[in-house]
Amino acid sequence: MLRIALLFLALLALPLKAATVTNLYQAQVALPDTDRQSEQAARRQALEQVLIKVSGQSNIVENEVVAKALGSSNQYVSQFSYANLDGQRTLQLTFDRSRIRTLLTQANSTFWSEKRPNVLVWLVEDANRSRNIVWDQANNDLANRIKDDAERRGVPVMMPIGDFEDVTAISTPDIWGGFVQPIATASQRYQPQAVLIVRARQQGGEQLAINWQLYTGNVEQLGRNQVAPSEGRSSGEAVTSVAQMVDSVADILGAKYAVPLGGDTSGQLAVVVENIHSSKDFFTLERLLTNLTSVAAVNAYRIQGDRVEFSVQLLSTEEAFQRELSQDRRLSAVAAPQEEQLEPAPQLEGVIGTTTVPAQPASLEQLGDEQPSDAEPVVITPAKQAAVFSWSSSAPVSTSVAL
Repeated sequence: MLRIALLFLALLALPLKAATVTNLYQAQVALPDTDRQSEQAARRQALEQVLIKVSGQSNIVENEVVAKALGSSNQYVSQFSYANLDGQRTLQLTFDRSRIRTLLTQANSTFWSEKRPNVLVWLVEDANRSRNIVWDQANNDLANRIKDDAERRGVPVMMPIGDFEDVTAISTPDIWGGFVQPIATASQRYQPQAVLIVRARQQGGEQLAINWQLYTGNVEQLGRNQVAPSEGRSSGEAVTSVAQMVDSVADILGAKYAVPLGGDTSGQLAVVVENIHSSKDFFTLERLLTNLTSVAAVNAYRIQGDRVEFSVQLLSTEEAFQRELSQDRRLSAVAAPQEEQLEPAPQLEGVIGTTTVPAQPASLEQLGDEQPSDAEPVVITPAKQAAVFSWSSSAPVSTSVAL
């Protein structure tokens, strides 16, 4: 079929995916003894770690449904093995994705997919009366702790590399003083979805005081002072202080990007996307919508010129769908003219997926405008319109990140 041929051609030119975390359903925990009780405790701890990563909530274990499930962790395990880490015997576990999601749905919790925002960390360490920016290649103990805790929470982080471009764009006082403009300018090259500014002061021994700010969203908005940061402080032993900061940051990001499961949903939405000029654009956009965690099904029911109209069946709330959709930089919201609001149509142009597409259309417009002579009239009553978006296939997309 022509549709399959077009899909194959589009697959050959897929854009890079957004940051993808690959170890959400895996955990490695210490196994101090070989008795059955110690192993069961380790399995419970591993399930806690995975549920926290997947839900985006550090307090998920306080949920009554989850707390009960922790007592029977074995039913969620799909694979396990034993290993050694720094001389300590460990238990490595992989949990079943579908069962974890079912549990979170039963708990009316949230689900944070593998697609997650890249977080750029600007870290200044104040030690021995000297303040310095910590670069990625420095093998710094504090930076390594941040990376390890971020991996524990399933948050992809990156440190600036510290080359000539970095050192000429930003200085230690810029970061310590929290000056937004130079931080935004220096962050541009990394195209992060969030920027974390960390000021860490050594207080003797292993004691550490941390002051942090988290900016989420577009870096350009950060540079225009249009984004207010989330802020926090933690102090005490370095291990505890860093863990508290990362947990707070992960909870904030989880609250922003995770999708609510269970409860009422908003049903069906009509989504309009403009500036679609090729079959490649169309299939890329269709896959994008279909792969969203908040989406159950997608049907492209009308093509008019460079404008495609989709009917989207939701698994979650409309707010969760809009929030998830906004993560992709190739889509930008535009105002819908009042006279173009969607209305039920007795005969749709270019029905895709419900009628036969004519052979070898010369363009996407022809694919949309030519209706097969034997096609039956299709009546679809779209739900309310969610938004109108403009598509840009040249917008930057984050690369995959394996934690």
